[in-house]
Amino acid sequence: MQIRVQGKWVMVSRVLAVLLVWHAGIAWAAPEDDYRAGSEAYRGGDVVRAMSLLKKSADAGHAPSQSLLAYILDQAEFNDEAVAYYRKAAVQGEPEGEYGLGSMYAAGQGVKRDPGEARKWIARAAEKGHAAAINSLAQAYISGELGIDETQRNGAEALRWVRRAADSGYLPALERLAAAYRTGAYGLAVDLKQAEALEAKGRAARGVAEKGATRKKEKK
Repeated sequence: MQIRVQGKWVMVSRVLAVLLVWHAGIAWAAPEDDYRAGSEAYRGGDVVRAMSLLKKSADAGHAPSQSLLAYILDQAEFNDEAVAYYRKAAVQGEPEGEYGLGSMYAAGQGVKRDPGEARKWIARAAEKGHAAAINSLAQAYISGELGIDETQRNGAEALRWVRRAADSGYLPALERLAAAYRTGAYGLAVDLKQAEALEAKGRAARGVAEKGATRKKEKK
């Protein structure tokens, strides 16, 4: 699974620096070893070393390296390069690559915006249990995004993904599913007890999110 460093935005100047040492003399290691070392370097804030190591293993066909390298490039807004590496990982069935590529299609970054293509790749990642992809797909069904029409928003697939996202504690999905049990949406039987249980879970999730936001503000 790709390692993501929350809240870390790679400075463009640092990424430009790595382009100058892209083929720097780093001793050869197996792709998996380079991936581990590159991931550790990235977590430690050494983006130049991370990218040098990850590019070696990515170009050797190592899908997790391709995904993480793409993510770093994505955060630095090197969109064309990010799409290229996301795609390499995605065609190998790597969930982070699939989700990343789908997200680029959704945003129209590094590639022409294509909601249908975005949904295809995000759904592939979601089918593999990728949490962010599950939440994104559920949100698309809730909001009618990624080319999802009104009929699809209220169909069996919508319920499937909203339920899966709710099971993981995704607040919009909890709220949507609770409302569905109150109104009988998605063809569900009205169940006020189930609605109330989901609403309670949603309140708890909201409280956790608000506490986290407060702590971040205090740290600043």
